[in-house]
Amino acid sequence: MGIKLSRRGWNNVIIISVVLFIAAIQFPELIRARLEPEASQTSPTIQSLLPEQAVISRLVLPQHVFTAQDGRWIVDPQIEQQPGTVIEHWQSISGTLVDDATMEQLKPQLNAPKTVEVWLHAADEPVRVTVYQLPQFWLLKSWQGNWLAISVDESYLFPH
Repeated sequence: MGIKLSRRGWNNVIIISVVLFIAAIQFPELIRARLEPEASQTSPTIQSLLPEQAVISRLVLPQHVFTAQDGRWIVDPQIEQQPGTVIEHWQSISGTLVDDATMEQLKPQLNAPKTVEVWLHAADEPVRVTVYQLPQFWLLKSWQGNWLAISVDESYLFPH
């Protein structure tokens, strides 16, 4: 009881066999790719500007000084937006870590730095943050001395 196939039938058998053979060879690689943790994939590292549990007690921007007084924020000179919002922005800033090679490429564009002093509760010295504004993003030097890139509007960092 043999199966008699036409020429077209044998072509289909060969094609299906080749496809199954390729699938069998690729299957372990497909499984390995699915099971690898996502952390091993090349994704930019996100880092906080300030220490995790840091609480800001004073913020000295180029144009404004924010001081915590009796549970509320005093700003000199006055601003339109809520001072607490600006403090929250600075407290929660996280950015993409910029490697040394990228910093070398960016150096010619780095001019007119701004310095921001962030005073934290129970700290003797402020965290001094150097800030550069580039056309597409901001560069900020974190408390750990690493450069972070963030994309926000200027008013997010420096109120008018």
